[in-house]
Amino acid sequence: MEKLDAYLREEGADYRLYHHEETFKSAAEGAKLFGISMSQTTPTLILKAKDRFYAAIICGNTRISFKKLKEALNLPDITMEDPQTVLKLTGANIGEVGLINEGMTTLIDREVLKNPDCYGGCGVPKATLRINTADLIRITKGEVLEFTDPR
Repeated sequence: MEKLDAYLREEGADYRLYHHEETFKSAAEGAKLFGISMSQTTPTLILKAKDRFYAAIICGNTRISFKKLKEALNLPDITMEDPQTVLKLTGANIGEVGLINEGMTTLIDREVLKNPDCYGGCGVPKATLRINTADLIRITKGEVLEFTDPR
């Protein structure tokens, strides 16, 4: 957490790190705790295409459309990565994966841009990162695409 905090300060981001008693079992639990909409919860999903990994950030009230994603990236196939590989790549369990994953291409769904701030993982249990959406895009060099459908 200290490394992330220092990095975000150095980058001049508008952010806040929260610590909480429990690990959220769902995005709805996080939304309730922070008093935000499901669209402001922004999980990070790790995907794989060929030998390349992607960190895909979506709104909590959407789901990935693999058809849209394959078309947007001009790829024949892209899949969700398994929990063991996610842990190996990010150092975090599914549900705790950070919004910022250095060295990995970040894909941000266009719906995320509707939020002034994003609330998501920071790579450790019982912690949440709130970050200004524009800062998230800038810091991750995120590629904004349309690749989700409503839940």
